[in-house]
Amino acid sequence: MRNLTGKDKLNDYREIAFLYVVVAALALCAQAEWRPEELPPGVICDSDSDCFLLPSAPIQEPVPVLIYLSCTGGKPWDIDSVRAVNDRLGWAIATCGKSRNHRSTALNEADILRLQAKLEMTGQIDKSKMFLFGFSGQGAQALGAALRYPELFAGAITDCAHTGGITHFGPEISANQLFYIITKTDDWNRQHNENLHALFVDYGIRDTLIITPGEHGIGPASEVFDGCSWIQSKF
Repeated sequence: MRNLTGKDKLNDYREIAFLYVVVAALALCAQAEWRPEELPPGVICDSDSDCFLLPSAPIQEPVPVLIYLSCTGGKPWDIDSVRAVNDRLGWAIATCGKSRNHRSTALNEADILRLQAKLEMTGQIDKSKMFLFGFSGQGAQALGAALRYPELFAGAITDCAHTGGITHFGPEISANQLFYIITKTDDWNRQHNENLHALFVDYGIRDTLIITPGEHGIGPASEVFDGCSWIQSKF
């Protein structure tokens, strides 16, 4: 029988906690819309069609997370498209299966908040470093949710978003948030993004505005990675 030091006990607890997460993940897969063998490596999905790429081994400390919102509802392939955020930065990635365009903003937000709570319950996510990503209408959804719930979301990365989803802006409570705003030279939402950037600058909220050539349309996955890298540089 070995004598356990405090460090040994902590490592044992971490391993046990990790095993619980693995078991829970397998249970989620059993109820999911997609069969486990259909999913990208390491991705799990639950009965709400929410999908997750979590740390694959016991971790020393919780990690940031990128919550990916898709105009047609999050899919496991969306996670795979931005996998570099996990592989190179060490972040977790999740998709919200039900949030999508042409659906009630309130219903979308309820599903996003439910996903946020699930991530928090894993014990693997840094609660102070949860970020939303969305393009166009789901970029608007991401902006609105981040600014309404700055205590839950540390900011957002948006691509060609409009600002119609913003119903609340409190400069003081958003003072620690981070926003990476992408638009295009001929994007019909470009002015929305430039105005939002100017507003953030006026109030000292940390953000950056990226304008790339082209019309309204989702950019390459490398832009999402660049956004996460910029955010990480501000930690």
